[in-house]
Amino acid sequence: MTPHEARGLGYYAASRWLHGAVAGVLLVLLMLGLLRALEDAKAQAERQVVELTVRNMRTGLQLAMGEALMQQREHEIASWVGSNPIQWLGTPPAGYQGECGRFEGRALEQGGWCFDKGEHQLYYRPRNAGLSDEKGAACDRLSWRVARSDKRGSDAKDGSFAGLRIQPAASCVWVQVRD
Repeated sequence: MTPHEARGLGYYAASRWLHGAVAGVLLVLLMLGLLRALEDAKAQAERQVVELTVRNMRTGLQLAMGEALMQQREHEIASWVGSNPIQWLGTPPAGYQGECGRFEGRALEQGGWCFDKGEHQLYYRPRNAGLSDEKGAACDRLSWRVARSDKRGSDAKDGSFAGLRIQPAASCVWVQVRD
């Protein structure tokens, strides 16, 4: 009997291992790319939901002003300055926590909304997207307020104004999502 030589890996075994490693690396890179695209899509969806919610508040405010004008209650409109714009939505947005104080508004959890009655501002802290101000510095929440919409200028003698609008209260904006 002749002793058998120890078998080495040989060309075929090594080439199969190399093909498997290349395929594994490609799959990992594909998964990382898909996860990044999913995160971007989540951030874009959140941004659209928030923008739609604010647009619905603006529409509700316009409807309320129209109703007050038709019922000859235009004197009430001036008292709405600084009020909570959530009142003009049919239902509060998901994550709305009601009224909050200055410190509670700063410690707002991600995806949460609250109205700071002292500052007369509605706050939202995003879950998935970053924010920055006009100088590029990072900020942590968006804010809006109900303000006068003077169309005749500030020199109206009778103190009247043309209406109200919901405007950003700070210079925080969404960071652009990668394309």
